[in-house]
Amino acid sequence: MPNTSTATIAVYATTYNSTGSVHSPYVYGIITCLLTLLCSLFGLVGNGKVIWILAFCRLSNPFTTYILNLGVADFGTLLSLSARAIILLIPWKCHLVNDLVFALIFFTYSTSLYFLTVISMERCFSVMFPIWYRCHRPEKSSAVVSLLLWIISGLLSGTLWVFDNYLSTESLPDVLGVIFTLNLLILTPIMVVSTLIMSIKICCSTQRRQPPRLYTAILVTLLFFIVFAIPLSVSYFIFSSYGYFLASALQSSYLFASFNSSINPVIYYFVGRNRKKRRESLKVVFKRVFRDDAISPGGT
Repeated sequence: MPNTSTATIAVYATTYNSTGSVHSPYVYGIITCLLTLLCSLFGLVGNGKVIWILAFCRLSNPFTTYILNLGVADFGTLLSLSARAIILLIPWKCHLVNDLVFALIFFTYSTSLYFLTVISMERCFSVMFPIWYRCHRPEKSSAVVSLLLWIISGLLSGTLWVFDNYLSTESLPDVLGVIFTLNLLILTPIMVVSTLIMSIKICCSTQRRQPPRLYTAILVTLLFFIVFAIPLSVSYFIFSSYGYFLASALQSSYLFASFNSSINPVIYYFVGRNRKKRRESLKVVFKRVFRDDAISPGGT
């Protein structure tokens, strides 16, 4: 296993060659960084709007608590990915800053994964056992679970920070291996299975009527995450397991992650908009999506 800081790899996945000419991976890295910045700027605006509407417009229900926290996590992911892209474009070789950026990326990215896993599981329970879900779900469980997810993600990213800055960096790939095994081999399959079950159940129970907008938004959000965000976990799982990574693949994974963190507000808009009306405010459209939780596709 190479004695290399994973945070440095996360930031500097492209280099110049010894003659001073530019490797093609470096050019590709510059392009992906610029695209990441552009995508992140768009996503920061969209997620900021979602956070504002859910936090201050009194759209309180168990699900919107998760969506609000997911929006905050995505907002943080886009900020940290933007910082990484700027560092790579300068480049500014300050290892402390590199380590901090990597820790923030991991913290917010993992938090998004944890929230989507919980969302997929809870929505799966709601469509499979609607009566039990309505009668036995604790009222404050969303807030409690959200707090626990932030704490768990913070502890894991803090562990990476400690190993990378104060303990042996040689052990860092092993720590990454444990964490990304949890993310990729345990939580991701749970998310995929829950999404499949929910999709099948909703399709079977809504054959004669349009499925609720909220559940449509959830399904599309989960599918986008599986396609565009999971490659980043795969890249680091391969590195932590085999000590190998491909620079261009890692750069693409970061770009895909920025796209995934930016796309959710777009999903909410297209799912919630009224096609008969040409112009509607985002506030009206988002309210239409998030207030759809009263309809249970598994109910009668």
